[in-house]
Formats: sequence, C-alpha cells, structure tokens
Amino acid sequence: MSFPVIPLPSVWDVPVMAGVPALLGQSIGNGISASVSNLLGQEVANWQITSAAAQWGVFLNGTQILTSAHVLGIEHEVVYQVPNGPIENGGFVSYNKVKMPYVSRILLVCDGSESGTTLSAGLTQVLGAITGSGPAFVRKGFFDTLEQIVADTNLYEIHMPERSYMSANIVGYRFRRTERDGITMPVAEVMLQEIRSGATQGYKNTSAQSVSAAVPVQSGQVQLQSLPSGAPDLAGIMDRISGL
Repeated sequence: MSFPVIPLPSVWDVPVMAGVPALLGQSIGNGISASVSNLLGQEVANWQITSAAAQWGVFLNGTQILTSAHVLGIEHEVVYQVPNGPIENGGFVSYNKVKMPYVSRILLVCDGSESGTTLSAGLTQVLGAITGSGPAFVRKGFFDTLEQIVADTNLYEIHMPERSYMSANIVGYRFRRTERDGITMPVAEVMLQEIRSGATQGYKNTSAQSVSAAVPVQSGQVQLQSLPSGAPDLAGIMDRISGL
C-alpha cells in the first residue's frame, strides 16, 4: 500500500524570534509578520480584558478600588419582607410590603499584578527583580486596602456593565489561600450592605411663641400656699398635744 505524498510548504511560517532555530527555506519577512501579529493579538486581548474588568467591581466616586484584584463573581440579594399582624380568632393578616437593604458579595482574586496586562506583569517582574518581592508587594497592598475600607464609613458603588447599585458600605471581608487554588493567589470575598440615609426634620424660629400657644397650667397635686394672717398655729397645737 502506497502512502500519499504530502508536499512540504515552499516557505515556512515559523516565526523568527529568540529561542526559535532557523529553518531551511524560512522566510524572514513572513516570520517577522507572524511575530508582530502574535504580539498584537496578545495586546488587543489584554486591552479587551482590562476594559471589561474596569466595568466590574467596587467604586468610590467613580474611581475603582482594589485594582490589584480581578472580579471572579458577584452575588446580589434583594429581599422584601411582608409583616403579619394578629387578628381575632387566632388569625393573622398581611398588611404591608417593605424593601430591606440589599446585600452584595464580590469575589476577588489577587494574582500579584496590578491589572493583569502584559505591561503590568512586566513592571511587576522588574519591581520583583529590584526589591525581591514584586508580587508580594502587590498582595500586601491588597490586604492593607481591605483593612482600610472595611473600617471606614464611605458609600461605595457596585458597578456591572448592565446595572449599578449605589450607597453601599463594606461591612466585612474574608479570604482563603489554599494549595489547590494557588497559595500565592488569595481569593477574597468582600461583603457590602446598602446604607439608607434617614430624613431629618428642620425647625425654624423656635424662640418665637405662637399666638395660639396655650399658657402652661399646673395640673398636678395642689400646691402649698402660705397661711393667711390670724390663722391658728397648727405646729404649736401639735406640740402641746404631744406634751400631754
């Protein structure tokens, strides 16, 4: 049985770059074009990932916080409560529906880079070469930021491409670092709760008395009054009675 003859390409499209050996009949021009196309595709993909990541997460006054972490998931909970009141014969009736403050949980992963792009990763590697702790420096900043924002009273926004939720405060966080997920890639869960500002009543001209205001009248027990002149001395009478 004869095997089909497979012709070899006249020009190889193996890219000419560091670490790739030169091949016979290789076109340098095609190799350079392939290398540029590959790098350009990576940069475009990184730009798309960065642009999409900028639309997710926790923001403060339009500025994204915790930029050293990437959003893995968001859980959002909205609950309405229906109060029930007792009625006669042991029954109950539902009489209202109240919206409770929403609660959100955002899952983040800190991989040691600022934004996950090739440029940021390169800067992190340079920093690591100089200080010896590039990714560790980024992770330390991530945990320091978590400690700061969980203790403040700022009102944050939760942004997604389709919807945003406003007036939320960070009420807690937790993280895990396991060998299975990567000990150098901590996964943190940030918990937020909606904060509702209560209405305040303002009063004006509190020192001015209204014309229709009633004069205060004592409505308690009868007040003590001084005895009129010529009245018997009750204290002296009691003293004489006790001396008998």
